[in-house]
Amino acid sequence: MRPGSKVYATRIAFAVMAGVLSAVINPTLFRTSSQVAAHAAIALMVPILIAVFLYVASYYFVKSVIRVSPASLNDPSYMYKGGVFTYVIVWIVTWSLAATFAIYSLAQQ
Repeated sequence: MRPGSKVYATRIAFAVMAGVLSAVINPTLFRTSSQVAAHAAIALMVPILIAVFLYVASYYFVKSVIRVSPASLNDPSYMYKGGVFTYVIVWIVTWSLAATFAIYSLAQQ
């Protein structure tokens, strides 16, 4: 597998993890929050922070664990910005699907 493909595949895997974590962690905040305004801000920021954290983690994962160096890529900046739009789209789709199932399971309780 080429180094650029490794970066891209890792970003997709981390986006799926971010989407599932965003859906699983966020509903727990619905039960503990008593202030509506504070809850709305937290409910919006937690999934975004999870996605940003895992995007940065994917950079270090590719660099340290998979050992892809920026010099091995055609464009060294691809190491940190490659697959960013795909990451966002996969994260949003995974988050939406996982949240749909998570909210459905919460309603059954």
